Amino acid sequence: MHRNILVAITFLLAASQAGAQALEHTLVTGTYAPLAELTASVSVIEQADIQKLNKRSIAEILQTIPGLLVERQGGPGGLTAVSIRGAESNFTLVLLDGVPVNDPTNTRGGGFDFANLNPSLVERIEVIRGSQSAIYGSDALAGVINILTRQPTAGHSADLGAELGEDGFENYTVGARGAGNSWDYSIGFASRDDGEPVPGSTRDSDNANLRLGWNPAPGHRLEFGYRYLDGQRSSYPEQSGGPEYAVSDALDSSEYRDQVFALAWKAQLNKAWQSSVTMDRFSHEDDYASPGISPYLEVPPNGADSDFQQDRLRWVNTLSVTNGIELNLGADYRDEDAESDGYLEYFGVLLPADFTLQRNTAGLFANVTTPTNKIWLLQGTARYDDPDGYDAQTTVSLGARYRLSDTVSASANWGEAFKLPSFSALGNPLVGNPELRPETAANWDIGLAWSVNTELRLAATGFFNDFENLVDFDSETFRNVNRKNVKTSGVELEFGWQAKPQLRVRGQLTYTDIEVKGEDSILTGRPEWVASATANWQFAERWDTVLDYRYSGEQWSTSRYAGSEESRLLDAFHRLDWSLQWSVVPQWQLRLTVDNLFNEDYENSIGFPAPGRSIRFGLHYGV
Repeated sequence: MHRNILVAITFLLAASQAGAQALEHTLVTGTYAPLAELTASVSVIEQADIQKLNKRSIAEILQTIPGLLVERQGGPGGLTAVSIRGAESNFTLVLLDGVPVNDPTNTRGGGFDFANLNPSLVERIEVIRGSQSAIYGSDALAGVINILTRQPTAGHSADLGAELGEDGFENYTVGARGAGNSWDYSIGFASRDDGEPVPGSTRDSDNANLRLGWNPAPGHRLEFGYRYLDGQRSSYPEQSGGPEYAVSDALDSSEYRDQVFALAWKAQLNKAWQSSVTMDRFSHEDDYASPGISPYLEVPPNGADSDFQQDRLRWVNTLSVTNGIELNLGADYRDEDAESDGYLEYFGVLLPADFTLQRNTAGLFANVTTPTNKIWLLQGTARYDDPDGYDAQTTVSLGARYRLSDTVSASANWGEAFKLPSFSALGNPLVGNPELRPETAANWDIGLAWSVNTELRLAATGFFNDFENLVDFDSETFRNVNRKNVKTSGVELEFGWQAKPQLRVRGQLTYTDIEVKGEDSILTGRPEWVASATANWQFAERWDTVLDYRYSGEQWSTSRYAGSEESRLLDAFHRLDWSLQWSVVPQWQLRLTVDNLFNEDYENSIGFPAPGRSIRFGLHYGV
């Protein structure tokens, strides 16, 4: 892959021209058609901030957003999950350029591993908090994270980058973007080796993105997208006690490959009618092997070679009605196929743990947005899903925003959601249960935003979620069952302050209370209190620096290294990252980044230390 990148660099730079400008963005998550405003709780991080933060992973960027909690198992090779407002991580629907990429064959019920994505290829991240099944159907119980890769630009441009760091870190990127009279394109490649900042925890991956757009006639547009990812990782087994307590140094290993195809036709049929048809496919392959947790048999050696494929077809019609009312009507169809060849090993004997499952879901939906005047914004969505083998599901979401004054606005949202059982929970020969019912959710939030002046903005949101029929393992029957009822509630506070033209500060504070109804149990990896603050200061004409502070309160973690389940309350911690950027000339930039500047010693999981202080140097060239 490295050689291919070097060849592509020469070609792309030779074909590029200066003077490109980014095309205008509109909000695409949480809507059936691009929309400038939503009543729902929304956060957006643009490419400029992603670049200046210069984080190792998408998860570290997401920690700057209110309401998001990140659970990480030590270094880069451990699974990295993101939950919204205290929910399970698999209640977060993850989209890559609008295409769902959750994998229901994994043992986390479809939770997405955010350590896989390379931030260098990401242009924009959109987060919608709150139930979104009325828009997306199954899976979006707590919210949606849409990761958008680099977009086409006017003119032509190209860039390349290289970054090296301690513990063997390497990251190489190359890309080009541009547009002609009726076409546009964006192409990017990235190859990253995270090194070994924590003993046994490694990950290296290659990414490729391609976007093509063509306007064959006025009012008509065709778009094609392809995303490719392959990688391999290693780490101590989850709950094994990690490099500090594990009895054995045998490691989990995984080789994986993801592919995303998307094709869309969009047409402005007349002044009042837009129509679009999209087709996409997500495929995931994973060859996974684990030594289990030695020397005990509660978690024996195990592995699986799994394949998952999801195909979707969606038709959306957007109608502009009188007085600014917008109506979206349409239908979609989703087909899912999974095959897993797995095993468990007891005393040298391999026991098969195979399953093959398939299901499809047909959906109908209607959405209305009614900006009745400059004071009110009203939105409502209703959706009907008919999943194969389950009762039909009807979900509704309602939202309103009211401008109390020129500087103060209030919002309220209510929504329902459902999630079909994961294929792993249904089909595992040992613990699977084909009688599982869909998990459901209902939530509401109330927010208040205050623009104190042109430089300072404050916002507060209170939320409440009620999750029912959660899938859980029952030790008595040794199978998965629907039984948990979890309620989460809390408050999200955030601010943005343009202290000076050259100094911008933003921050957030989130409190989350989690209650498991009817049980004396705890949920791991979710602290009550988290906070962050980011200061971006251009202290000279060509110099920028960013300080990113993060606080995480005490959180529970569970381990089995001693032969039985042990829960421990991990200490709170403070962490500070620092990045410095120097534009030597407009085309050349040098970057210095120090992760964990003060070498804070902390754990996110028992026995898995977080990486200590690490320095990275980067060079970026763009024309």
